[in-house]
Amino acid sequence: MSEGKRYYRKKLTSQGLIYIAGEEIEMSVRNLSITGLLAELSSNPAISSIADIFAAIKVTTKVDIYLPEMRLMGEAEVVRADLIEGHIYLALEFCQLSHDVDNTLYTRKAYRKEMVAPGLIVFNREKYTFTTRNVSVTGLMVHLEEKLEVADGTMTVFDFKRLNLRGEIKVVWSEPAEDGGTYIGLEYLHMEKTDIKGIPAFEFKS
Repeated sequence: MSEGKRYYRKKLTSQGLIYIAGEEIEMSVRNLSITGLLAELSSNPAISSIADIFAAIKVTTKVDIYLPEMRLMGEAEVVRADLIEGHIYLALEFCQLSHDVDNTLYTRKAYRKEMVAPGLIVFNREKYTFTTRNVSVTGLMVHLEEKLEVADGTMTVFDFKRLNLRGEIKVVWSEPAEDGGTYIGLEYLHMEKTDIKGIPAFEFKS
């Protein structure tokens, strides 16, 4: 990109979290633009070299980030990794980012990762195929093509192969979808939530 087309980058020091190599790692934001940021990773056992970075992004270069001071969260892509004076720096380009304008993130239990993938759920002894809209370490938001009335508090079973999850789940809420189907908010039951691979907790504290 030519010098004239580079986006303005603001130097700052802000703390955040990045989910990479299956770990939530603290990072310091060194500069920020409308398209991305430069982050310095804190010392941690998961990432200690550039080789560790390459291994971590072998399957996908996308990572989850959380910047509480700026109320930003979502996905970013690793576009460069540098080792400078023993510190690892990552250049990240924003992919899907949400700005918590209304401060609603503090009313949530955990970070919600946008994910569209199929699964199965049972209601009244009948199997239904669902498609996830977002996923967290506490539950799922799903879409069913069928119009379905389900009482809040209903407990049932589900199978979500994308994350190798199956077991009991509880309906927290449901509402009609604009396409005639149904949106349902689900909470895991009797599951080890912190063991859900690929989804960070990024737990929000008021």
